[in-house]
Amino acid sequence: MTRLYSDDAELYDIAFDWDVSREVDWLLERLGPGCRSVFEPGCGSGRILDALASRGLEVVGIDSSPQMVALARDRLHCRGQAHVADMTDFDLGRAFDGAVSPINTLLHLTPDELRLHLEAMARHLTPGARYLVQVDLLDPEQREPDAGSHWEATRGDVRLQIDWVEDELDVAAGRSVQRSRIHILEGPRAGEIVEEIHELRTWTPATWHSAISTSAFTEVASYDGRHEDHWPRVEPTAVGGLLWHELQR
Repeated sequence: MTRLYSDDAELYDIAFDWDVSREVDWLLERLGPGCRSVFEPGCGSGRILDALASRGLEVVGIDSSPQMVALARDRLHCRGQAHVADMTDFDLGRAFDGAVSPINTLLHLTPDELRLHLEAMARHLTPGARYLVQVDLLDPEQREPDAGSHWEATRGDVRLQIDWVEDELDVAAGRSVQRSRIHILEGPRAGEIVEEIHELRTWTPATWHSAISTSAFTEVASYDGRHEDHWPRVEPTAVGGLLWHELQR
């Protein structure tokens, strides 16, 4: 686990703390009117859980980082639960009406770990429940790394410059090496630079659908998550970043 998800979890929380209210409203439409409890594996600092809880849903999340879980608990107060647990091997002793996994959380899992994760998720969702997963799918012919993302984030007296780029890409091997660089421009740690390497899994439409087909889930729809105000449905063969996959238990 890198520092960004552990000792520097607060920097992650600031860097990724944008408004998710409209996206969460859309997620609730997809989860359906009967969904009253939502589970998020790899919940991080709890911003999605918090938005769901503010709409009256029962929310529970897990994350392998104790620091992230502490941030999520602080954000939720008494409006939800967050637990330290491995998303490939957990047992909460109950089932939920729906689940969400945003911004490529599952790319941290190898194919074997994804299989174990989906098995655990199937045990924690009621039959017919939706699991909404946001995972990039790449063209198998893609050779060049992605240009990445660059933005600033501010909270209180802290201002950050964030650069997240892909250094290496091997679609055939299912491997992406990405580098995060957070320059602290203002605040108590002004001048510090936190830079780390992240090794992630890549998926193509063929490899992703093959993995889902061997699980207890069926992908019933895919959506383009790159838009700010709407998320149109796309073909199962679509490639691109931030694709939402609607899986049904």
